[in-house]
Amino acid sequence: MKLKKLLLATLLFATFTSTLTAQEYETAIGIRLGYDNGISGRHFFMPFHAVEGIVSFSPNSFKITGLYQFQQIFLEFDNLDWYVGAGMHIGSLTRSRQQALGANHAFLLGFDLIAGVEYAFPTLPFALSLDWKPSFSITQRTNDWFYGFGLTLRYTFR
Repeated sequence: MKLKKLLLATLLFATFTSTLTAQEYETAIGIRLGYDNGISGRHFFMPFHAVEGIVSFSPNSFKITGLYQFQQIFLEFDNLDWYVGAGMHIGSLTRSRQQALGANHAFLLGFDLIAGVEYAFPTLPFALSLDWKPSFSITQRTNDWFYGFGLTLRYTFR
């Protein structure tokens, strides 16, 4: 019983002390460059908890992705955070990817993971992030787990 109380107290302490430092911004929108180029928007609904939407175009597909992300300070560096998250996507494959399978278009539905680092510029209203977002399709035999690297520049609303 003492161990449970100690564990709960430690967890509560870690939670409350980690939320003392707020995010550098609340909402941001920008451009994602990589295998999936597109537009990205992120909104923090609680300290260190965000949702991100990405509308992306790749050589093979069009996707709309929604992600939940957890973000924390990276090793006590000012304005540098790490984040991890998960979500789902919906979209379609283009003709070039489907020629081998004999179809013109195909429906995409699947899930995504994300992990990365983000730097929020202290004097400028911008944030720069580098991440890996592997994508796994449920409806097709295409998984873009290797090509998911991206660099995103966002304008931040503080």
